[in-house]
Amino acid sequence: MRQELMEKIRSNKEWHDYLRREPSWYRLLSRDPYQIEAFERASLQFYKKTFPDRISRLNDSLQMASALMYMMQSQFSQPAPQPEETAEPAEQPAETNENEQ
Repeated sequence: MRQELMEKIRSNKEWHDYLRREPSWYRLLSRDPYQIEAFERASLQFYKKTFPDRISRLNDSLQMASALMYMMQSQFSQPAPQPEETAEPAEQPAETNENEQ
């Protein structure tokens, strides 16, 4: 592989790691150094740094935030639980005890 191409790859840690993970790129770049753009795109796709990947991550984050907001709103919008009121029997007229009279 050309020396300047190897220096360019070594200067970018992700490219260097990707080249070590996918050794077939050594052969391709040695035969055709102009494939460096394809190598860069493959690296971006591998590390999920393409524009659609970023949009997808942003969308996932927004959905998570929306779900959290919905949960918080539902928690705070519910009225506080009231203690159950025991049904008190209606007052009955005082009964006179015949023994007391």
